[in-house]
Amino acid sequence: MDISILIVGFSMIGVGFLVKYAPYLIAGYNTMFKDKKKNVDIKGLATFIRNGLIAMGLAIITGYYLFKWLGFISIANSMIPLITLIGIPVLLIRSQKFDHNKEKKSKFIFISLGLVTLFVVGLISYTFITSKVSYDNDVVKFSGMYGFKVKISEIETIELTDELPPIRMRVNGFSIGSVNKGFFNVDNYGRTRLILHSANPPFLILKKTNGEKVIINFTDRTNTENTYNRLNKLLNN
Repeated sequence: MDISILIVGFSMIGVGFLVKYAPYLIAGYNTMFKDKKKNVDIKGLATFIRNGLIAMGLAIITGYYLFKWLGFISIANSMIPLITLIGIPVLLIRSQKFDHNKEKKSKFIFISLGLVTLFVVGLISYTFITSKVSYDNDVVKFSGMYGFKVKISEIETIELTDELPPIRMRVNGFSIGSVNKGFFNVDNYGRTRLILHSANPPFLILKKTNGEKVIINFTDRTNTENTYNRLNKLLNN
């Protein structure tokens, strides 16, 4: 089972029940003046948010396994950002109906909506940023999300291949379409760090002396090939 999907899904469900039990945790409501709080249907609001978060958590879990079973892996891997981008704005906007204050609806809803949207969009955008490779004496660094650095002396072998071993499970990472970054269980390799920007070959497989494995590729195959050639040259010096 995909641990990250279950963690996010059940966390949303848990937070939903928590908000219903302790509605004072709702952002904005706990900072309102007492006279304004009286005009908020807090029971209805807490119930609405609970139901919404539970629905989102269940949608993430069931959607992932349903699309995975149907063979739509890309859609399955996109369930967390997809449900979040749709669900959170809907939840925040529709929650305004529980605020019966005469003046303009509480600004915290729109502020929260903006912050959540910016966070999710920013996270997704950061994921899609192509990693860059830099060389500093005997250290090679791959930038970006789940990037890493390694000394040349710590590299045991490198290989350039057109065959990507089957990816079985995401342990801790991010997957949208052909972009896979993070730690995954891979056939014949076990827990492996992936920095994949494309589903197209070639793929650079790096094995470290401590047993860690990394599979890397770029959208432009020339970048992958050049990285392999540069590392191979450094290893053979």
